[in-house]
Amino acid sequence: MSQFETLTAPILAGTQANWALLGTLAVQVYKFHICFAKERAAIKALVYSLFLLEVVQTGITSHFAYSILVTGWGNPNIFVKLPWSSLATPIFTGITSASVQIFFAWRIYFLKGEKMVYRGICITIVLLALMQSLAAIISDARFAVTTEVAEIQRLMSGVKTWLIGSAICDVLISLTMVVILTEYRMKTPWKRTDSLITKLIFNTVETGAITTVVAIADVVLFITFPSNNLHQTPAFMLGKLYSNLLLVTLNARTSTSTSTGTSSGSRAANISGENNNHELQWRRQTNQDSEARKVHITTVTEVTNDSDRKVYAGAAL
Repeated sequence: MSQFETLTAPILAGTQANWALLGTLAVQVYKFHICFAKERAAIKALVYSLFLLEVVQTGITSHFAYSILVTGWGNPNIFVKLPWSSLATPIFTGITSASVQIFFAWRIYFLKGEKMVYRGICITIVLLALMQSLAAIISDARFAVTTEVAEIQRLMSGVKTWLIGSAICDVLISLTMVVILTEYRMKTPWKRTDSLITKLIFNTVETGAITTVVAIADVVLFITFPSNNLHQTPAFMLGKLYSNLLLVTLNARTSTSTSTGTSSGSRAANISGENNNHELQWRRQTNQDSEARKVHITTVTEVTNDSDRKVYAGAAL
């Protein structure tokens, strides 16, 4: 085994994973653009801003990989003083992860903001998100002074705060969303909605676990193997995973609308030409809404020779 293999191979693997996740993100953004053209401006701004950040981050990290693996090939000194592009990952990942976590804090507040305990959870999530993001940016700024590998050990506490704080924030978000969805599941009188919310619970746990596991893997590898670049592979992936998580959550509203529909519901839309809502969006609750009505139900009207009847076409949070 080459003595430099553990220094170069993780960078190559991380760069390839970074590009693959950017392709997945591009598909998700395109789907969002097509299906949710009337989405509220704030969410659209968040989606497109994160996509732009990820494109820039991919370009800079690719420059880092090129500098190490191509122009620096055969030069051991390249691992002593790293190129400027090595600074991109912590900054961009910190900004992306904090943005996505604050979005989920807003989502929790929207669903249960009238209860003080959930308001406290939202504040905690926001503070954790800002803390881990600032830790990433400050650690990166300190490293930028020299970009020498020998200085990385001095940044250990900042990196721990960044990645462990991010993992704790993800776990808190996932647990809170599971509790909220479970409450709705217990209150809903419709079997289809019950099944839908169960799927949402599993989806919340799975997506939250991905970012948590990758963040923990990153910090464990960084602490355990400080003399090589094994931690670079999960580090390159983490920001893209947060962006994809956000887009998957937003685009799932389209899947929800389709999966709970029936063939008769589709036929009804064609017959009557009436579809009350193709896009499932978060709406502000009116004074007349009850607790149970926070699960929005989309309907279409079917006109037959016998009578008019309503068919549930979908439901989503």
